[in-house]
Amino acid sequence: MYPSMKHEKGSNTLRMMLILVVIFVGAIFIFRTVQPGRNAGSSKSRLSSSMVSKYAPSFALRTVRGGEFQSHQLIGTPFVLNFFTTWCPACREEIPGFVDVYEKYNKRGFELIGIALDANTEALPGFISTHKISYRILIGNMDMVRAYGNFRSVPTTFFVRKDGTISNVIPGYIHRDVFEMEVQKLME
Repeated sequence: MYPSMKHEKGSNTLRMMLILVVIFVGAIFIFRTVQPGRNAGSSKSRLSSSMVSKYAPSFALRTVRGGEFQSHQLIGTPFVLNFFTTWCPACREEIPGFVDVYEKYNKRGFELIGIALDANTEALPGFISTHKISYRILIGNMDMVRAYGNFRSVPTTFFVRKDGTISNVIPGYIHRDVFEMEVQKLME
C-alpha cells in the first residue's frame, strides 16, 4: 500500500467515528427531550417563572372550521392552553389523558383549548377525529408563541385561573394524573 492510501484509510475511519459520535449524542438529546413523563409536573423553568402570576395575554385565533375564537370568551372561566403539533410524539401521547380530564371537568366550567402550531393545518380535522379530541382546537401562530413567553418546545401547557392569571406552565409531556391535579387546583 502506498503511504497516502494508509492516510486516507485512517482519515475515513476517523470521519466515521466522528459521525457515529454525533449521531449518538443527537439520539441522547432527542430521547431526553421527548421522553414521556420527563417534564411532567416540572414548573421551575425560566419560562414558567417569567409567566406565572401574570395575566394570560389576550388572543383571537382561527378555529379549525374557519371561524374565530377570542380569549375574552373565557373571562371568569378556569382554562388550559396546550400548545402542540400533530407530528410531536409527546403531544400525541398526552391527548387521551387530556380528553379524559376535560370530559370530567368541563361540565363544572373548565375549558381546555389546544393551540395547533403546525405549518400545514389541512390535516387537523383528521387528526382531531383520529385522536377523538373533544375539546376546542385553534390554529396558533408565532405572535401567540411570543405573547406567551416565546417558549421553544412543544408541548407547552399554560394553566389559567378564573381571574385570568397564569397559575402554572409545564413544558413537555404531562401525565394524565399530573394534568388532573393541576386542573383541580384551577377549580378550587
